[in-house]
Amino acid sequence: MNYRMGEELFIISSQPYYTILLSFYAKSLWPASNFPLKCSFHTVDDSYPEYNPDRWDHPAIKAVRESLEAIKKSKVQDFSSPDMPKGIEIALMYATDIFRTVTPLQQEVMQYYLTGISQKEIAKLTQRSVSTISKHVQVSRVKQLSEIIDYVIEHYEME
Repeated sequence: MNYRMGEELFIISSQPYYTILLSFYAKSLWPASNFPLKCSFHTVDDSYPEYNPDRWDHPAIKAVRESLEAIKKSKVQDFSSPDMPKGIEIALMYATDIFRTVTPLQQEVMQYYLTGISQKEIAKLTQRSVSTISKHVQVSRVKQLSEIIDYVIEHYEME
């Protein structure tokens, strides 16, 4: 994983959906603000260099940077990848909308929920009522985000 100062992240991995899941994880931790984190990812079946990764000149590095450049000013997409299938692109546009519309509390609830913690436990952790947490789970659309994650994994496991 490579992170530069600012709001950009690019990830290269040998497993297709790992890169997307890492992007989702980073997005879920990124503070809600007017500066969304833009994530670009790519799959490379190659060994990671043992030397300084900033000097790695694999063609995938250029491709993932170009892909990131293409979405920098996008209002509807925070995720990109070279040659991304259209179905995945649309799912990630929906995920972008989910990530961009949550409040800080909804984001915290989303983080807990995605790790499998029950709403009752989330209520204890956040010192809120179960009904408040239930409302935030619904409003944050974390269940839809879980469906997007499942869709991405299923799509890449079929390949």
